[in-house]
Amino acid sequence: MFVRRTSFMIVWSLLLLMFSYIALLSCSGIQRQARISGELKKWHTVTLDFQGPRAAETDTMPNPFLDYRLQVLFTGPDGQEYNVPGYFAGDGAGGEQGKIWRVRFTPDERGIWTYEAAFLRGEGIAVSLLDGGEPVGFDGARGEFTVSALDTTAPGFLKWGRLEYVGEYYLKFRDGDYWIKGGTDTPENFLGYAGFDNTREYVTRFDGLEITPNLHTYAAHVDDWQPGDPDWGDGAGKGIIGALNYLASRHVNSLYFLVMNIGGDGKDVFPWTGTPDPEGSISNDNLHFDNSRLRQWETVFNHAQRKGIFLHFVFNEAEEANKRELDDGELGTERKLYYREIIARFGHHPALEWNLCEEYNLNFNFGPDRIREFAEYIQYTDPYDHPIAVHSAGNPLEQLAFTFGDSLFDMLSVQLNQRRIDQVTEGFRRATAQAGKPVPASMDEFTVDMGGNESWIPIDNAELQRKQKIWPTYFSGGNIEFILEGFLSVDTFKTPEREKLWNYLWYARRFMQQQVPFPEMIPADDLVTGESTIPAGTGGGESTRMGAQVFALFGSVYAVYLPSAQSTGVVDLEDAKGEFTQRWYNPRTGEFEGAVRTLQGGRSAALGPPPHTPGEDWVVLVRQAE
Repeated sequence: MFVRRTSFMIVWSLLLLMFSYIALLSCSGIQRQARISGELKKWHTVTLDFQGPRAAETDTMPNPFLDYRLQVLFTGPDGQEYNVPGYFAGDGAGGEQGKIWRVRFTPDERGIWTYEAAFLRGEGIAVSLLDGGEPVGFDGARGEFTVSALDTTAPGFLKWGRLEYVGEYYLKFRDGDYWIKGGTDTPENFLGYAGFDNTREYVTRFDGLEITPNLHTYAAHVDDWQPGDPDWGDGAGKGIIGALNYLASRHVNSLYFLVMNIGGDGKDVFPWTGTPDPEGSISNDNLHFDNSRLRQWETVFNHAQRKGIFLHFVFNEAEEANKRELDDGELGTERKLYYREIIARFGHHPALEWNLCEEYNLNFNFGPDRIREFAEYIQYTDPYDHPIAVHSAGNPLEQLAFTFGDSLFDMLSVQLNQRRIDQVTEGFRRATAQAGKPVPASMDEFTVDMGGNESWIPIDNAELQRKQKIWPTYFSGGNIEFILEGFLSVDTFKTPEREKLWNYLWYARRFMQQQVPFPEMIPADDLVTGESTIPAGTGGGESTRMGAQVFALFGSVYAVYLPSAQSTGVVDLEDAKGEFTQRWYNPRTGEFEGAVRTLQGGRSAALGPPPHTPGEDWVVLVRQAE
């Protein structure tokens, strides 16, 4: 009887302790278990919401962004691990106050996944690389969820998975094909949008002029919004969502944008709450983030990914005040927290790159050492190892040489102005290969040769962009984004000239993806001789005229772009065996035209005249006969 009573008392005491602990958690508003939401499918984002300490965006003691650190370790069915940073999400719906602490995760395999949360409090703990801090709230919370198989009918990038660097000249989807960029990098202040909460216009100085740029409305794209598309504020999101719809309909697959331009050109994009001095100031509060605006950014980014649009995040721009805005240009508390918040909130998307800075060496020169330091911190923080790049001014081969062979950098972001785009692209292929790490090179800023006009200001001229930039870049093994006429003032992507540009860009990219094994091919311009040439850019003592662009898989496929087919020249097939077919592809219509010829390998062969309009540009596809 005594033993039974003792056992009963022990059990009762344990139950009382458990009930007391549960009551304590309930009274404090903290729950141990995460609320899991999202489509539980491979490559679809899973959101875990924990209830923790109540806070507000503007709190300082403690600061919910800086003085707490949420990391969640996810372990997959094959033992793979992802240590993912989380963030303070207010009420979870964009509100500035609440007790929701959120982490977004993208599983890369079907099966059972487990999670374990580490939630610490301490001064500056969010950006500390050292152990420390006090475990609080739901620290140690564990659970699991089951992820279903890949959905091959999922929209956009969700059916192919993460876009990754694979040691070659092109990025590749984990569960899909190699990818070629064909996008826009204008307007750089794409996120300076009137429909976002707490976004304001500021007087700015651009190229010596004082102007007040209007916030983007993308009014011409409101009609491109479709029922069922995301929105907020009873129509506030329709312009920017419609703009993405339009770009996707024209097969534009990449979008370049700044996530902070305080002290820069537009001065209308920033992730923080409050009203910072747009010119840049040490008094600006760069340690508290705007949950409502960043939630709207997430809506836009998510829609872009579902529409097949790659996200080209750019952290800084060229102006000195912008570079000095965070920690006076160093890697300190402000910059680390900025990187961490952007990665925690948006790094779950499958197809993106982190570009450290536009023109890193212009005005205030960050220099290679700082850039490496920034890249190292981002690589440490990002659990998905997205590609990191940096953009330069001046001679690109010289200014980006420090990245060649470096494990931190998986892409190149290249400014050309009027340099020959084919020569620069091929130069980067050779240089990175010689350094032991070939990487994708993206031509992200350039102008066309208007006949002696060497201005850096871009002009919308689809014909010259097609001849001087699109095909020469692709047939040199590179990627491309277009800077459009008007810079910050660009509010529509569908002027007649831009519509032609997007068509021409798609015809070229479709040719690359559907007609040739482009990841296996190399530039081989010397295989064609005797062809006509066109003006195609100046700079650095390079030749100003460009002839045939040849992309080849020797013995199998030869793709020749003729910027002028007035004289088509001769192709060298001496090292090839057997019969080949020759077809003409019209880069202005995206269609094959004319009769199919048969060529014999083991000798040189005249390409002959195109089906019509010999003064225009043409593509010749020479393929081994089946």
